[in-house]
Amino acid sequence: MAVREGSEHDTETRGDIRRRLSLAEFQAAGLANVSPVDKIESVPLAGAVGRVAAEVVRARIPLPAFRRSAVDGYALRSGDRERPLTVVGKTTAGHPPDRGVGPGEAMMVTTGAMVPEGADAVALVERSVVRNGRVHVEEPVGPGQHISPIGEDFELGQVLVDVDRVLEPVDVAALASQGLEYIEVWRRPRVGVVSTGDELIPLGQPLQPAQVYDVNGTVLMAMVRAAGAEPVWLGRLADRYPVVREALQQARDRDDWDVLVSSGGTGASIPVFQEMPVEELHDLMPAVLSEVGELLAHGIRMTPGRPTALGRLGGRPAFLLPGWPYAVLVHFEMVVAPALAKMAHRPPPTRRRVAARLGATLAPSADLTRIIQVELVPDDSGQRVAHLLMPPPPPSASRIMTQMLKADGFVVVERGERLEAGEEVAVWVSSVGNSPVDSRELRRPD
Repeated sequence: MAVREGSEHDTETRGDIRRRLSLAEFQAAGLANVSPVDKIESVPLAGAVGRVAAEVVRARIPLPAFRRSAVDGYALRSGDRERPLTVVGKTTAGHPPDRGVGPGEAMMVTTGAMVPEGADAVALVERSVVRNGRVHVEEPVGPGQHISPIGEDFELGQVLVDVDRVLEPVDVAALASQGLEYIEVWRRPRVGVVSTGDELIPLGQPLQPAQVYDVNGTVLMAMVRAAGAEPVWLGRLADRYPVVREALQQARDRDDWDVLVSSGGTGASIPVFQEMPVEELHDLMPAVLSEVGELLAHGIRMTPGRPTALGRLGGRPAFLLPGWPYAVLVHFEMVVAPALAKMAHRPPPTRRRVAARLGATLAPSADLTRIIQVELVPDDSGQRVAHLLMPPPPPSASRIMTQMLKADGFVVVERGERLEAGEEVAVWVSSVGNSPVDSRELRRPD
């Protein structure tokens, strides 16, 4: 069985998907294919760090809401400082004073305590001496000294959190100061995850001959969470046309995901799918998506991962990634993560760049942007050198797990670009781990 010429999707698939896109074009297409999630949920403040605010939150009470002592000392009238003052009591944080302060009087206060009426300054306890119930202040004290006025920190109505702010612990602290228990946030994008391959088995099961553990399914779930989204496991699929078609049809009818991300099964093009019996094919995802959904692009002029595809399923975006783990990591970061950031109302993800000297010459590639992993090692003079991590033949930078563990980052080599040994390049460094890098950035000319 093969897809016949003139099928209902034939005109559609003979359009732009016949041309491999550049990395920039594919990234733009991915962003254009997604929209910010418009669903809102309320979460407790204690669980709000990392969420994205869906409302403007203003101060509903000033902070402080009363005149507050900034030190331990004596509340007094600043004009009385030069004479001994009668100590008329003490007030502490959380307890309002039981009286005010009149001429010739002072009241002991602790840090954070309400300043009594009549007092316009607080003298430091370290600069005050008490003898026989009277306090002698040994330093000049001016009006307002050591007193936090009402609204010094937050004024009533001041914006504390704006829409689309990624909440940090300091935001939680500010909101808690207002007595708020909950905040409205955008619901995280829900990412349907699919992993394909006859050889894949779940983690924890004993391996049989010719089997491998499902690395990509696990990695995709982890990367989705790291990107601020929620993974939804849609299944591990065998490379069989009926299995793939039924799974995508079932996924299309589900309403618990917003965007689909798959790994594996992207190698065969539509023409190959049209000309060969499906029983002989193992790379089925783009063609089956074109049957049960819509295929927008298939192929990117980049290595690793040239057969990455983009489409829609049930009116929702779908990213079809290749099967080699490094290709999955690279394409998720380059294409999927920016799209998820847009859906989650987050700023585009960034990677830190550092300067390094290239350890070997890289000849130009006429057609492909190359993502090449490097290890950063200081030379004898202390300069940082980017040693290329190139896999053994056959050349496929997506196949070596050891290389992935060893890498500190990668170099982006554009189409037609030649980089010479010793040349200073920008290395995109890992955001986690023990990379021997500092914060010095290098911005290469456009």
